[in-house]
Amino acid sequence: MSTALSWESADGLPPEIRALFKDAHDPAMRDAALALAIPEYKVDLDGGTRPSQNDVFALLSCSGGLITMMVEGKAREDFDDLLDDWRNRTSETGVKARLTEITDNIGLTGPPPGDIRYQLLHRTASAVIEARRFHAKYAVVLIQSFVSNDAENHYNDFCKFIRLFERTATKELLIELSRPHGQQLFAAWVQSTPR
Repeated sequence: MSTALSWESADGLPPEIRALFKDAHDPAMRDAALALAIPEYKVDLDGGTRPSQNDVFALLSCSGGLITMMVEGKAREDFDDLLDDWRNRTSETGVKARLTEITDNIGLTGPPPGDIRYQLLHRTASAVIEARRFHAKYAVVLIQSFVSNDAENHYNDFCKFIRLFERTATKELLIELSRPHGQQLFAAWVQSTPR
Protein backbone atom coordinates (compact mmCIF):
# COMPACT_ATOMS: atom_id res chain seq x y z
CA MET A 1 0.00 0.00 0.00
CA SER A 2 2.83 2.43 0.84
CA THR A 3 4.35 1.91 -2.61
CA ALA A 4 1.05 2.57 -4.38
CA LEU A 5 0.41 5.74 -2.37
CA SER A 6 3.94 6.99 -3.00
CA TRP A 7 3.62 6.60 -6.77
CA GLU A 8 0.01 7.80 -7.03
CA SER A 9 0.71 11.00 -5.09
CA ALA A 10 3.85 11.87 -7.09
CA ASP A 11 3.95 14.15 -10.08
CA GLY A 12 5.97 11.75 -12.21
CA LEU A 13 8.65 9.97 -10.20
CA PRO A 14 8.48 10.07 -6.40
CA PRO A 15 10.94 12.78 -5.28
CA GLU A 16 13.49 10.45 -3.65
CA ILE A 17 13.63 8.38 -6.86
CA ARG A 18 13.92 11.51 -9.02
CA ALA A 19 16.85 12.59 -6.80
CA LEU A 20 18.50 9.20 -7.33
CA PHE A 21 18.66 9.83 -11.07
CA LYS A 22 19.68 13.50 -10.75
CA ASP A 23 22.77 12.28 -8.87
CA ALA A 24 23.55 9.46 -11.35
CA HIS A 25 27.19 8.95 -12.28
CA ASP A 26 26.16 8.79 -15.96
CA PRO A 27 25.11 12.32 -17.01
CA ALA A 28 22.82 10.84 -19.68
CA MET A 29 20.58 9.42 -16.91
CA ARG A 30 20.24 12.63 -14.89
CA ASP A 31 17.23 13.93 -16.79
CA ALA A 32 15.24 10.71 -16.35
CA ALA A 33 11.49 11.28 -16.55
CA LEU A 34 8.60 8.89 -16.06
CA ALA A 35 6.91 7.75 -19.27
CA LEU A 36 4.61 5.17 -17.65
CA ALA A 37 4.20 3.16 -14.46
CA ILE A 38 2.28 -0.10 -14.13
CA PRO A 39 1.55 -1.63 -10.70
CA GLU A 40 1.70 -5.36 -9.97
CA TYR A 41 3.57 -6.00 -13.20
CA LYS A 42 4.26 -9.65 -14.07
CA VAL A 43 7.28 -10.88 -16.02
CA ASP A 44 7.41 -14.49 -17.20
CA LEU A 45 10.56 -16.51 -16.59
CA ASP A 46 11.43 -20.04 -17.69
CA GLY A 47 10.92 -22.79 -15.10
CA GLY A 48 8.83 -22.45 -11.97
CA THR A 49 5.08 -22.02 -11.90
CA ARG A 50 4.66 -18.27 -11.38
CA PRO A 51 5.94 -15.10 -13.03
CA SER A 52 7.91 -12.48 -11.15
CA GLN A 53 5.30 -9.99 -9.88
CA ASN A 54 6.88 -6.57 -9.42
CA ASP A 55 5.26 -3.88 -7.27
CA VAL A 56 5.82 -1.30 -10.02
CA PHE A 57 7.22 -1.42 -13.53
CA ALA A 58 8.35 2.05 -14.58
CA LEU A 59 9.51 3.00 -18.04
CA LEU A 60 11.62 6.16 -18.03
CA SER A 61 13.13 8.25 -20.78
CA CYS A 62 16.40 10.13 -20.51
CA SER A 63 18.89 11.71 -22.88
CA GLY A 64 20.79 8.41 -22.90
CA GLY A 65 17.74 6.37 -23.99
CA LEU A 66 15.10 4.33 -22.20
CA ILE A 67 15.29 2.95 -18.67
CA THR A 68 13.26 -0.03 -17.47
CA MET A 69 12.88 -0.08 -13.70
CA MET A 70 11.38 -2.74 -11.45
CA VAL A 71 10.40 -1.42 -8.02
CA GLU A 72 10.08 -3.58 -4.92
CA GLY A 73 8.46 -1.75 -2.01
CA LYS A 74 9.49 -2.82 1.49
CA ALA A 75 7.90 -2.09 4.86
CA ARG A 76 9.01 -4.63 7.48
CA GLU A 77 9.01 -7.61 5.14
CA ASP A 78 11.79 -9.83 3.91
CA PHE A 79 12.85 -10.73 0.38
CA ASP A 80 11.02 -14.07 0.48
CA ASP A 81 12.88 -17.40 0.39
CA LEU A 82 16.57 -17.99 0.41
CA LEU A 83 17.65 -19.46 -2.91
CA ASP A 84 18.31 -22.86 -1.28
CA ASP A 85 14.75 -22.95 0.15
CA TRP A 86 13.29 -22.15 -3.26
CA ARG A 87 15.44 -24.86 -4.87
CA ASN A 88 14.18 -27.42 -2.34
CA ARG A 89 10.52 -26.85 -3.26
CA THR A 90 10.99 -26.57 -7.04
CA SER A 91 11.60 -29.34 -9.55
CA GLU A 92 15.17 -29.90 -10.69
CA THR A 93 14.17 -29.06 -14.27
CA GLY A 94 12.44 -25.84 -13.15
CA VAL A 95 15.42 -24.79 -11.04
CA LYS A 96 17.84 -25.34 -13.91
CA ALA A 97 15.69 -23.48 -16.46
CA ARG A 98 14.91 -20.50 -14.23
CA LEU A 99 18.40 -20.06 -12.79
CA THR A 100 19.90 -20.27 -16.27
CA GLU A 101 17.57 -17.51 -17.45
CA ILE A 102 18.21 -15.39 -14.35
CA THR A 103 22.01 -15.66 -14.40
CA ASP A 104 22.13 -15.04 -18.16
CA ASN A 105 19.99 -11.92 -17.82
CA ILE A 106 21.77 -10.37 -14.85
CA GLY A 107 25.31 -11.14 -15.96
CA LEU A 108 26.41 -13.79 -13.46
CA THR A 109 28.66 -16.53 -14.78
CA GLY A 110 27.58 -19.25 -12.37
CA PRO A 111 24.78 -20.17 -10.00
CA PRO A 112 24.40 -17.81 -7.02
CA PRO A 113 25.05 -19.12 -3.50
CA GLY A 114 22.12 -20.56 -1.60
CA ASP A 115 22.00 -17.79 1.01
CA ILE A 116 20.98 -15.12 -1.55
CA ARG A 117 17.33 -14.08 -1.48
CA TYR A 118 15.55 -15.50 -4.50
CA GLN A 119 13.26 -12.46 -4.89
CA LEU A 120 16.21 -10.15 -5.52
CA LEU A 121 17.39 -12.43 -8.31
CA HIS A 122 14.15 -12.67 -10.26
CA ARG A 123 13.21 -9.00 -9.77
CA THR A 124 16.59 -8.00 -11.21
CA ALA A 125 16.20 -10.40 -14.13
CA SER A 126 12.76 -8.88 -14.78
CA ALA A 127 14.31 -5.44 -15.27
CA VAL A 128 16.73 -6.78 -17.88
CA ILE A 129 14.13 -8.90 -19.67
CA GLU A 130 11.94 -5.83 -20.10
CA ALA A 131 14.94 -3.70 -21.12
CA ARG A 132 15.59 -6.15 -23.93
CA ARG A 133 11.92 -6.10 -24.93
CA PHE A 134 11.78 -2.29 -25.03
CA HIS A 135 15.29 -1.94 -26.52
CA ALA A 136 16.22 0.12 -23.46
CA LYS A 137 19.83 1.01 -22.75
CA TYR A 138 19.43 0.85 -18.96
CA ALA A 139 17.77 -1.58 -16.53
CA VAL A 140 17.27 -0.83 -12.83
CA VAL A 141 16.04 -2.87 -9.89
CA LEU A 142 15.04 -0.49 -7.12
CA ILE A 143 14.16 -1.24 -3.50
CA GLN A 144 11.86 1.46 -2.13
CA SER A 145 12.04 1.14 1.65
CA PHE A 146 9.36 2.70 3.86
CA VAL A 147 11.03 1.87 7.19
CA SER A 148 14.40 3.29 8.17
CA ASN A 149 15.42 0.36 10.39
CA ASP A 150 17.81 -1.75 8.31
CA ALA A 151 17.13 -4.94 10.26
CA GLU A 152 13.37 -4.63 9.76
CA ASN A 153 13.76 -4.15 6.01
CA HIS A 154 16.54 -6.72 5.57
CA TYR A 155 19.06 -4.33 4.09
CA ASN A 156 21.80 -6.89 4.78
CA ASP A 157 20.23 -9.23 2.21
CA PHE A 158 20.41 -6.45 -0.37
CA CYS A 159 24.09 -5.84 0.54
CA LYS A 160 24.85 -9.55 0.12
CA PHE A 161 23.16 -9.54 -3.29
CA ILE A 162 25.19 -6.51 -4.42
CA ARG A 163 28.42 -8.27 -3.37
CA LEU A 164 27.69 -11.00 -5.96
CA PHE A 165 28.76 -8.40 -8.53
CA GLU A 166 31.86 -7.38 -6.53
CA ARG A 167 30.23 -4.07 -5.62
CA THR A 168 29.40 -2.41 -2.31
CA ALA A 169 25.84 -1.38 -1.49
CA THR A 170 25.29 2.31 -0.81
CA LYS A 171 21.85 3.77 -0.18
CA GLU A 172 20.49 6.51 -2.48
CA LEU A 173 22.96 5.58 -5.24
CA LEU A 174 22.61 3.85 -8.60
CA ILE A 175 25.12 0.99 -8.44
CA GLU A 176 26.12 -0.49 -11.80
CA LEU A 177 26.15 -4.28 -11.50
CA SER A 178 26.86 -5.59 -14.99
CA ARG A 179 26.27 -5.09 -18.71
CA PRO A 180 24.31 -8.14 -19.87
CA HIS A 181 23.16 -8.19 -23.52
CA GLY A 182 24.34 -4.61 -24.04
CA GLN A 183 22.15 -3.10 -21.31
CA GLN A 184 23.64 -1.39 -18.28
CA LEU A 185 22.15 -3.01 -15.17
CA PHE A 186 21.86 -1.01 -11.95
CA ALA A 187 20.50 -1.61 -8.46
CA ALA A 188 19.48 0.98 -5.89
CA TRP A 189 17.97 1.31 -2.43
CA VAL A 190 16.00 4.46 -1.61
CA GLN A 191 14.37 5.54 1.64
CA SER A 192 10.81 6.80 1.25
CA THR A 193 8.42 8.36 3.74
CA PRO A 194 5.06 6.61 3.99
CA ARG A 195 2.20 8.79 2.70
